[in-house]
Amino acid sequence: MNKILHPEDCKAIEKLIAYMNEHPHEHFDIANHARMIGFSISKLNKSFKAHVGIGPASYFRNLKMEKARKLHTEDSYTWTEISSIFGYADLASFSKAFKRIHGFCPRNATYSE
Repeated sequence: MNKILHPEDCKAIEKLIAYMNEHPHEHFDIANHARMIGFSISKLNKSFKAHVGIGPASYFRNLKMEKARKLHTEDSYTWTEISSIFGYADLASFSKAFKRIHGFCPRNATYSE
Protein backbone atom coordinates (compact mmCIF):
# COMPACT_ATOMS: atom_id res chain seq x y z
CA MET A 1 0.00 0.00 0.00
CA ASN A 2 2.84 2.41 0.75
CA LYS A 3 5.87 2.56 -1.56
CA ILE A 4 8.08 4.00 1.20
CA LEU A 5 8.00 0.84 3.33
CA HIS A 6 10.59 -1.84 2.74
CA PRO A 7 9.02 -5.06 1.42
CA GLU A 8 10.28 -6.95 4.48
CA ASP A 9 8.51 -4.45 6.75
CA CYS A 10 5.31 -4.99 4.78
CA LYS A 11 5.68 -8.75 5.23
CA ALA A 12 6.19 -8.32 8.96
CA ILE A 13 3.06 -6.18 9.24
CA GLU A 14 1.05 -8.69 7.22
CA LYS A 15 2.29 -11.41 9.60
CA LEU A 16 1.02 -9.36 12.54
CA ILE A 17 -2.32 -8.77 10.82
CA ALA A 18 -2.69 -12.52 10.27
CA TYR A 19 -1.90 -13.10 13.94
CA MET A 20 -4.51 -10.51 14.98
CA ASN A 21 -7.11 -12.24 12.80
CA GLU A 22 -6.31 -15.60 14.38
CA HIS A 23 -6.30 -14.25 17.98
CA PRO A 24 -9.01 -11.58 18.26
CA HIS A 25 -9.86 -12.72 21.79
CA GLU A 26 -6.41 -11.68 23.08
CA HIS A 27 -5.56 -8.35 24.66
CA PHE A 28 -3.62 -6.00 22.37
CA ASP A 29 -0.15 -5.46 23.82
CA ILE A 30 1.85 -3.12 21.59
CA ALA A 31 5.19 -4.13 23.12
CA ASN A 32 4.61 -7.85 22.61
CA HIS A 33 3.28 -7.36 19.11
CA ALA A 34 6.25 -5.21 18.16
CA ARG A 35 8.67 -7.82 19.54
CA MET A 36 6.81 -10.55 17.69
CA ILE A 37 7.77 -9.02 14.34
CA GLY A 38 11.12 -7.57 15.38
CA PHE A 39 10.04 -3.92 15.46
CA SER A 40 10.33 -1.24 18.10
CA ILE A 41 7.02 0.17 19.33
CA SER A 42 7.67 3.37 17.43
CA LYS A 43 8.50 1.55 14.20
CA LEU A 44 5.42 -0.64 14.54
CA ASN A 45 3.12 2.35 15.01
CA LYS A 46 4.62 4.31 12.11
CA SER A 47 4.97 1.40 9.70
CA PHE A 48 1.57 -0.09 10.47
CA LYS A 49 -0.14 3.25 9.92
CA ALA A 50 1.76 3.80 6.67
CA HIS A 51 0.83 0.31 5.43
CA VAL A 52 -2.77 0.07 6.63
CA GLY A 53 -3.88 3.66 7.13
CA ILE A 54 -4.60 3.42 10.85
CA GLY A 55 -2.55 2.44 13.90
CA PRO A 56 -2.29 -1.17 15.09
CA ALA A 57 -4.40 -0.68 18.23
CA SER A 58 -7.24 0.93 16.25
CA TYR A 59 -7.00 -1.78 13.62
CA PHE A 60 -7.23 -4.48 16.29
CA ARG A 61 -10.25 -2.84 17.98
CA ASN A 62 -12.02 -2.55 14.62
CA LEU A 63 -11.19 -6.17 13.82
CA LYS A 64 -12.52 -7.35 17.19
CA MET A 65 -15.78 -5.47 16.83
CA GLU A 66 -16.31 -6.70 13.28
CA LYS A 67 -15.73 -10.28 14.40
CA ALA A 68 -18.09 -9.69 17.33
CA ARG A 69 -20.78 -8.42 14.99
CA LYS A 70 -20.34 -11.48 12.76
CA LEU A 71 -20.58 -13.85 15.74
CA HIS A 72 -23.85 -12.25 16.70
CA THR A 73 -25.38 -12.33 13.23
CA GLU A 74 -23.99 -15.61 11.88
CA ASP A 75 -23.67 -17.79 14.97
CA SER A 76 -26.40 -16.34 17.20
CA TYR A 77 -24.21 -15.73 20.24
CA THR A 78 -25.64 -13.36 22.82
CA TRP A 79 -23.88 -10.05 23.39
CA THR A 80 -22.95 -11.20 26.89
CA GLU A 81 -21.30 -14.34 25.48
CA ILE A 82 -19.50 -12.28 22.85
CA SER A 83 -18.21 -9.76 25.37
CA SER A 84 -16.74 -12.64 27.37
CA ILE A 85 -15.22 -14.30 24.28
CA PHE A 86 -13.39 -11.09 23.43
CA GLY A 87 -12.09 -10.58 26.96
CA TYR A 88 -14.24 -7.71 28.18
CA ALA A 89 -14.83 -7.50 31.93
CA ASP A 90 -18.54 -6.89 31.46
CA LEU A 91 -21.19 -6.17 28.88
CA ALA A 92 -21.11 -2.43 29.61
CA SER A 93 -17.43 -2.05 28.65
CA PHE A 94 -17.97 -4.18 25.54
CA SER A 95 -21.01 -2.10 24.57
CA LYS A 96 -19.02 1.12 24.92
CA ALA A 97 -16.24 -0.24 22.68
CA PHE A 98 -18.79 -1.55 20.17
CA LYS A 99 -20.54 1.81 20.00
CA ARG A 100 -17.22 3.64 19.38
CA ILE A 101 -16.60 1.44 16.33
CA HIS A 102 -20.10 0.94 14.90
CA GLY A 103 -21.84 4.11 16.09
CA PHE A 104 -24.63 2.30 17.92
CA CYS A 105 -25.02 0.01 20.93
CA PRO A 106 -25.08 -3.75 20.35
CA ARG A 107 -28.65 -4.01 21.62
CA ASN A 108 -29.71 -1.64 18.81
CA ALA A 109 -27.93 -3.63 16.13
CA THR A 110 -30.00 -4.61 13.15
CA TYR A 111 -28.42 -6.02 10.04
CA SER A 112 -29.67 -6.24 6.51
CA GLU A 113 -27.28 -8.96 5.40
